[in-house]
Amino acid sequence: MDYFIDHVQKKIHRKLYAGDRCGFLKTPVEQREFTASSSYVNSLRGEQRYSECPHCQSPPFLNT
Repeated sequence: MDYFIDHVQKKIHRKLYAGDRCGFLKTPVEQREFTASSSYVNSLRGEQRYSECPHCQSPPFLNT
């Protein structure tokens, strides 16, 4: 799985589902990172106290 890391807000996003509702557009580009390393993401969660973004854990559903 691919992840998008926001180092300002300390949020872990799932790259596939990340979007405007996640709020990372205010984060400077140099404070953003992409990774596919699950072990790196797990270390951010544990040691660095990063949290998963609640908005991009699953695909958004359209209201029709």
